[in-house]
Amino acid sequence: MIYSRELKKYSKNDLMSKLFLDNNTIQELVDKRILTKSKENLFSFEFVGILILKERVMFTLPKYAKNSDKKTIAKQLLALFGEYSKREKLDEDELETIGSIDSKNVYNMLSIIIFLMNDYFESGLYSNEKNICVINGDDEINWLKTIDEIQPLINEGEPIYLEYFTNSIQNDEENYFRQLHRYILNECTKKLNNLGLTDFLGLEPITFEVDEDSLGTSQSIISRINNELNVQFVNRKQLLLKAMASFISNEKMETDNFTISFYGTRSFHVVWEKTCGYVLNNKYEDVKKQIAPPKWTTTSGKEHKAATLIPDIISITKDSFIISDAKYYSIKLTEDILSGNPGVEDVTKQYLYQLAFNKYITTKNFTSVKNMLLFPSEEKDIKQLGKVTIKFLKDLNLEDITLLSLPADRVFDLYTNSKKLNIEKFLGLEIQTVK
Repeated sequence: MIYSRELKKYSKNDLMSKLFLDNNTIQELVDKRILTKSKENLFSFEFVGILILKERVMFTLPKYAKNSDKKTIAKQLLALFGEYSKREKLDEDELETIGSIDSKNVYNMLSIIIFLMNDYFESGLYSNEKNICVINGDDEINWLKTIDEIQPLINEGEPIYLEYFTNSIQNDEENYFRQLHRYILNECTKKLNNLGLTDFLGLEPITFEVDEDSLGTSQSIISRINNELNVQFVNRKQLLLKAMASFISNEKMETDNFTISFYGTRSFHVVWEKTCGYVLNNKYEDVKKQIAPPKWTTTSGKEHKAATLIPDIISITKDSFIISDAKYYSIKLTEDILSGNPGVEDVTKQYLYQLAFNKYITTKNFTSVKNMLLFPSEEKDIKQLGKVTIKFLKDLNLEDITLLSLPADRVFDLYTNSKKLNIEKFLGLEIQTVK
């Protein structure tokens, strides 16, 4: 595993000598908007996640991760991306880099492999059940078949059946798609082993005995999968079939005409915003009607409404109304230094959010209002960095904007495990979790 860091500056010689990239790979990374080139001919990664470059693997860590254990962060982020892809509505760019089983236009090798292997560990092999009848079984008696095929004894004019048929469901162990599933899982394990990623991803290797020749050509396999999709209506099986089809249709292309594979995001700031929103139990959707949209009025009096202010995160407790904005900045605020800070427009927006909610806050009798900017850090605890104010807005009786650094690894662990912060404890600058 080779490690780099988001936005770290590299010369072309550095890329070749330290990261072992050749000219063609560098250009392809630039073309895919993973690597950017500055006017000073320096390069930096605009990407967080795994890159697979032929037989080598590189992990690009987030820009704030400078001193933490690289492998630990990388493992955590892979788990995070897996949960993120299931929980969030991905935009077009995220579909390309994180992947989607339903996408017909984009193939992400690592995303498909991770899905297939996790699905197997959670739900087992693909199975088709067969309805069969069993003599003297334990399930419901099939009286129509029993009366039609079993000769009863007659006792005082009443039929007595000493044997009877019962309905039963049996897994089709030799089902074609079950065999195909075994073959694909074998291939997934081989690919991860070749890249040294099996243990890294925390996945157990999978090995089955499979007669590959009986499966047919790639074209015939895809045709059979499509036919099965037409008659299969179980959601898990549909997703699995689509993933298998994607793997088969792209496997040969990946082997014969290798291109760079990646799994991660070019927009880690969006991941930070959404994970913070989740763990802080964002209630924006519940209160967004409280923010009046701007009205554009013609000289004749015709009004048009337009997009309005949208705060990142609104958290509400019995007594407190909290306005937060997750900022993916590497801020430094000391007695002598201010760097990596958001711009004045970000500060003014926070004040405006409080102004927009003032009537609602008063009506609901909140006794406390908090306004905060949230930055990721490698620290183990929440830390108050200071505050930012603008005098003429502060004079409107608005709250100072508190600057907090949050332990990114704890935020991501909470998100991945579907847990949230206890907001009351959070306001006391302690990180506590609730189910």
